[in-house]
Amino acid sequence: MEKTDLIKKLHDNIVTVEFTKVNGDYRKMKCTLQSEYLPETTVVNDQKDKPNLSVWDIDANGWRSFKWDNLMGYSLESA
Repeated sequence: MEKTDLIKKLHDNIVTVEFTKVNGDYRKMKCTLQSEYLPETTVVNDQKDKPNLSVWDIDANGWRSFKWDNLMGYSLESA
């Protein structure tokens, strides 16, 4: 999976990501990097070279992150 492709999709859409948490549990999360969902003071930096990706969790209404290496897949949310 291309990191830049996922980051672009997150800036434009709500995306469901599936990954393994650090403790080994499976996690499915609806998330985004769309500015309309983020707190006003948020500055989103390029994260493709970082080991973790920070995203806005739509359901928890807060920041969450996951390790790139633990990402299993992702899909766009239907409208």
